[in-house]
Amino acid sequence: MYIKKILTTALLAYAMGCFAQNDPEPKPLQPAFTYLTLNPGTGNATLNWTPPSYNPLNPEPIGYIIYEPFEGGGWVPIDTVEANVFTYTDLINNGLTESIRYVLASQGPDEPSPLTPPHGSINVTAQYDSCGNKIDIAWNHYLGWGNRIDYYNIYIGEDTNWDNFTIATTVPGTQSIAYYEVLPNRDYYIYVEAKKRDEELYTKSNLTHINTKIANAPQYMYVDSIIAKDNQNEIHFTIDPNTEFRKFRVVRWDSSDSISSIFNAKKLYEFSDPNTIFYADTSDSWAARSRPFYYKINAYNGCNRLKKVSNLLNTIIIRAYTSGNKPKITWDKLYSSQGNTIRYYLYRISYQEGANPPEQIYQVDNPIETEYIDDLSIFEGQSYQPYFCYYVEAHEIIGGGQDPRISRSRTVCSQVNPDVAMPNAIDPLSTIMREGKPRNIFAPTISYKSTYKLIIYSRGGSVVFEGNSEGWNGRLPNGQLAPEGTYVYKLEVISESKKISSKTGTVTVIYGPKQ
Repeated sequence: MYIKKILTTALLAYAMGCFAQNDPEPKPLQPAFTYLTLNPGTGNATLNWTPPSYNPLNPEPIGYIIYEPFEGGGWVPIDTVEANVFTYTDLINNGLTESIRYVLASQGPDEPSPLTPPHGSINVTAQYDSCGNKIDIAWNHYLGWGNRIDYYNIYIGEDTNWDNFTIATTVPGTQSIAYYEVLPNRDYYIYVEAKKRDEELYTKSNLTHINTKIANAPQYMYVDSIIAKDNQNEIHFTIDPNTEFRKFRVVRWDSSDSISSIFNAKKLYEFSDPNTIFYADTSDSWAARSRPFYYKINAYNGCNRLKKVSNLLNTIIIRAYTSGNKPKITWDKLYSSQGNTIRYYLYRISYQEGANPPEQIYQVDNPIETEYIDDLSIFEGQSYQPYFCYYVEAHEIIGGGQDPRISRSRTVCSQVNPDVAMPNAIDPLSTIMREGKPRNIFAPTISYKSTYKLIIYSRGGSVVFEGNSEGWNGRLPNGQLAPEGTYVYKLEVISESKKISSKTGTVTVIYGPKQ
């Protein structure tokens, strides 16, 4: 039995020796890839590992091979280190913009060990949320520790000296997003650090940079002038062209009181170009004749938040009341939130053959009553039309060399009733002129340019003359001179506005000495 056992053992040993002559050398065991970490500033990766445990059936590593992904798939070696080196820094590749991955293998006498599971760096990105005044931070989970990540530390600083950063916040290892409240127009630098569960192992991400730049609000924004016309209000305004805002609105209020007006504010016009300078408000044109409207420009940031408001400028409502030759002109006041001086200019337009240029007839600063009584007697008998038109310009005096804010009312007209004077007698044969009128023509003297219709009746009631804007020369329809005596006339004066006024009376025909 003993001899048989010895022979069996010898045969087995021989057989194993024979097979061993045909097998390759055993591969070394793979190292334990513990972690990789980035230098946040350069993005260069440093790999760390431990050697494989000793096994007499496997050769000891004679070095270690570092691999990176191959473009076509798989892995390609990029470097080797000696057997007593357990760390490696890749100075060629960096993970500043994307996660980078590596695997390791032990280098054997003939063949390398199997590849380790891959490890991949953390790549962090950030976006500025100007509406929430925060940075949204996101990163990929560290590859290589599976779900054994204890937590992530987020480091934030305002310069590139990342090794001086302090922890801004810490989130669980299952989380890959965070946010951080920031101030506008600052530079922020961020990196993330992962800690492995139950081990004091840490790995850092790349350093990412973000500037919390917000759009520049307009430095100035003014409603410069409002020109009121019969069917629209023209709003002229100026916006700082260097602003980065791209949302503006023309807003109309019904009064200067923001508390009461906020509920009936009307958004008239929205635009994006700060070089826009004009808008014509054609809405509610009838209401615009009788009550003032207040206009302003609003500027909004990218979060649709109101950030800048212009001055408030209102329309001026003007009224004219006719009283003989002295129409009374009244108007509403211009609002000034700063209590600036308001200067009013009243202009009159008179008409002969056409419109004469506007004439300034009144100027006043900060009056208690905004009114003026015009005296039109100077226009009588000079062939002026019997209506006169007025408008007011209100100037808010800003000072400091700035142009005033201007509101011009629409134009209103006052109709004057012409005075009519009739001679009481004519001498058809006279050549005398009195006050520029011939005594041989019976015609009205009208204070303002008008047309008229004149009818002359005989004592028996028959018509002896009928003319349009033509006087009677004292002759009968047959051309003979009218006999001396009293005749009845009827006069209808027709103004430019087609208003008719009538007058009746008598005229005496007399013949004096020949002149």
